[in-house]
Amino acid sequence: MSAEPRWNVTTATPSAARARSSEADRNAARVLSVITLASIAAGAINIAAAATVARGSAQGMAFFVVVAAAQLVWAAVALVRAPRWWLALGAAGNLVVAAIWVVSRTAGLPSGVFAGGTTLPAKFPDTLATILEVVVVIGAAALMVRGRDLARPAAHAPGITAAATAVAGVLTVFGVLAQASVIGSSSGSTQNGPGVNGPAAPGGGTGTSGGTGTSGGTSNTGGGYGY
Repeated sequence: MSAEPRWNVTTATPSAARARSSEADRNAARVLSVITLASIAAGAINIAAAATVARGSAQGMAFFVVVAAAQLVWAAVALVRAPRWWLALGAAGNLVVAAIWVVSRTAGLPSGVFAGGTTLPAKFPDTLATILEVVVVIGAAALMVRGRDLARPAAHAPGITAAATAVAGVLTVFGVLAQASVIGSSSGSTQNGPGVNGPAAPGGGTGTSGGTGTSGGTSNTGGGYGY
């Protein structure tokens, strides 16, 4: 009478382990494709902001140019290779930019043109850019936990890369057009007067506009995206 084993121990075959590893690599490549394209879209919107709402402020211009350049460069490098430290850099940078947006729309910034507790309105282009930046933060953090460097996501996940490219392209076009006042803009300047959109500039102004209301003295020629 032969004894039956009390339990059966199954081990994964090398081919099954390789298949799981390959699928994990493809999933990571899909995430990386999405966040790199989100970073490119956010950078494009920030370029539009630098060319519109920030033209009258050297500080605002510098902020948007630096942010846009960083987002575009980060994405370009990540499309080739994304080590963990590069993912951490992208997550940290976009987190800071998103946090500045939240503060500027809630409590007001402590310095700059809109210092002194003045809050800015949340409009389509700036909200969209911030959402894209949050996507980068979440995706980069998730890939960092994975603990492996990634390379050439488009080659490993061509389908999701193509789909993400199409979506990012549409969002970029709408965000840039809204920022440039081509769509969704009803006013080209920030004033305190009745019926005029936009935040008041610190200290206000003394001139009148159209006989009603007081001019805030701050130009905001874009879709309302500013810090």
